[in-house]
Amino acid sequence: MRQFLNERLPLTEFSAHLRKPLPKHINLLFSLGSLAMFLLILQAVTGAFLAFYYSPSPEHAHNAVTYISTEVPFGAFVRGLHHWGASAMVIIVVLHLLRVVLYSSYKAPRELTWIFGVLLLLVVLGFGFTGYLLPWDEKAYWATVVGVEIASTAPGLGDFVAKVMRGGTEIGAVTLSRFYALHTIWLPWLAFGLVGVHLFFVRYYGSSGKPENTPEEMKTGKPFYPDQVFEDVVGMLILFVALAAGALFMPVPLEDVADPTNADYDPRPEWYFLFLFQLLKYFQGPFEILGTFVIPTVGMLLLLFLPFLDRSERTVLWKRPIALTVTSLCVVGIVALTILGGTSKKLETTDVAVQETTQPTEQIQGAATPETEQVDEGEAVFDFQLTEEEIENAVEVEEEQQ
Repeated sequence: MRQFLNERLPLTEFSAHLRKPLPKHINLLFSLGSLAMFLLILQAVTGAFLAFYYSPSPEHAHNAVTYISTEVPFGAFVRGLHHWGASAMVIIVVLHLLRVVLYSSYKAPRELTWIFGVLLLLVVLGFGFTGYLLPWDEKAYWATVVGVEIASTAPGLGDFVAKVMRGGTEIGAVTLSRFYALHTIWLPWLAFGLVGVHLFFVRYYGSSGKPENTPEEMKTGKPFYPDQVFEDVVGMLILFVALAAGALFMPVPLEDVADPTNADYDPRPEWYFLFLFQLLKYFQGPFEILGTFVIPTVGMLLLLFLPFLDRSERTVLWKRPIALTVTSLCVVGIVALTILGGTSKKLETTDVAVQETTQPTEQIQGAATPETEQVDEGEAVFDFQLTEEEIENAVEVEEEQQ
């Protein structure tokens, strides 16, 4: 069988490629990419299981999630893996990018590797944004209202983008259907495509190693297979055990079914969007666009084109004070905004969105009030319940007839 496959497939060359030595001094941080790919596969598997029981409609979505969590065998466990796996994926991908920045692994000739990695970060955040609407509970609905309202502030195409996301003027059945399609079809195809290209560049250019590695040490480390593969698999097992423990002992919360008329609800996005949520507090009125569009867009563009902005040949961390300072300030700022965002007050943009959402409902309720009152009056006039005296007279008549 082995000879049969060797004659038809390049197994010898593939095996030699897998056993290619890595740079020396590779540490556990170099397993973060493999852990991110493992989490992507785990999300695809658990998501496919959840899709068996989910119905993307406002009438059935919340009940379907409740059914999965309470009735389906291992449903709560799988949903927990999917939920906590999403948070773990954001953490692992961000740590992976930080490792690349600190080790200068984005520099020539690995610029394209970096660019596709940043695009994967955007896809991961897209998974988070489209995914938390699917339970159709209060948090899902109002967090999406805030997110769409933020998108609408973009200059030029903001209103068009918001309308496409909603599928109309309000968040409803079409919105849920579109988010479900993005979450389960479009983004997975895009993610696996980007992963394929990213892995091609990683294997083509090889590992960047640590900045202090000499040219000889770059080619004399341990082989990728089986040494590095074994370490990656051990890391995946540890990560899976941690996620399984979270799924078992920290059930995923599910609030009441979404109520578009609940103007008192204080929305909070998922934790990985809280820093943007908090950033909006510092830019009000005509400066709101700075917090909703300008700063996030400029920051992402700087991150995307970082290899072309930092053209210096220095790679050792302590010889790059500007890169170290900027990276540290960004990390500290995002962490601080995230913490503050968890306890911040409701945004004014949310109040506007609530008013826009509840106004049609209130109009409908106001229009229906006279009809309701007429029905109540009709029920009061046409009351067919018999009194005790009428019942006794009817019984006496029946007895006389007998």
